[in-house]
Amino acid sequence: MKNTDDILQTVTGNLKGDAKKAVLSQLDEDQSAREEFRKIKNAWALASSTKEMPDYQIENLYLNFKKRLATKQKTFRLSSYDLLKYAAVFIFAVGLSSLFFYSQPHFFSDRKPAQHITTVIADNGQVSKIILPDSSVVWLNSGTQITYNTNFAVNNREINLSGQAFFQVTKNKRIPLKVFCNNLEVKVLGTKFDVSAYPDDKNIRVALESGKVEMLNTKIKSFRYELKPGEMAQYDKFSENVSLKKVNLQKFTSWKDGVLIFRDDPMYEVIAKLKRRYDINIEVGQPDIYKSVFTATIKNETLEEIFKSIGFSCSVRYKIIRGENLNTRTKVILTNKH
Repeated sequence: MKNTDDILQTVTGNLKGDAKKAVLSQLDEDQSAREEFRKIKNAWALASSTKEMPDYQIENLYLNFKKRLATKQKTFRLSSYDLLKYAAVFIFAVGLSSLFFYSQPHFFSDRKPAQHITTVIADNGQVSKIILPDSSVVWLNSGTQITYNTNFAVNNREINLSGQAFFQVTKNKRIPLKVFCNNLEVKVLGTKFDVSAYPDDKNIRVALESGKVEMLNTKIKSFRYELKPGEMAQYDKFSENVSLKKVNLQKFTSWKDGVLIFRDDPMYEVIAKLKRRYDINIEVGQPDIYKSVFTATIKNETLEEIFKSIGFSCSVRYKIIRGENLNTRTKVILTNKH
């Protein structure tokens, strides 16, 4: 869109009448403008939800949007420490969608009385990074949510995880960091590790880059496993069995750098990751397509290039149907060539 200011004025409610209609009409016709509109809208919603933010900071954020959009950087920084100091967390978003942050009083699992909870969500189509109150760094993969309570880094370092996250943990011998997903507890002092625990996945995977990780089960006292650097543990959520093996860690952690690595991965896993990473719908025409395996390294490729590669290696046809407006996702249809 030629005039970025028109988008900003529309998001903030300062554009009225025919001028606003003209902007909305152009958004329906211009995909790049729709992406720009979505970024500004989500970021503005985040800023507006911070009740304690003074008016002058809102205005500064507005001006910052204009400056950053003018540079057309791929990394869109939503805020700085000064703008979100009440959250005790740094937040920036990378990708197509928004990073949502909010706090509310409720129960933190079933282990603690009611208290204040912070929730951070990386939407589909987004890879995000936050810095926790104890200075630990967490990367959130697409479709991931973490929660932690008011006393984090004071008398506990407990995190509930749904999705996939890479942790770079600040060492604290007095208070170990604990990540909870289902009945699984991952306990660490100071280390780098990845946990993948999407609700729809059969398995929870923990991959250790450095340091030491201890896996426990909140319901089984005898359940205890220790990981060594370079190892990955796979926990079956139904049988509660665990398998340990040496792995190429880059395959399981490169997502935080915007890279997806597939090595003879079954198509059901490939499809699930692509749906989350690119915020698209994928329709599979025949069940036997899931029997295929796929090998590739994806970094800056377009959807057309990605599915062309899948079509060649897995012997399938693909059709990409682009979303017509802001509320419609792109859809990809996969069918057999035979």
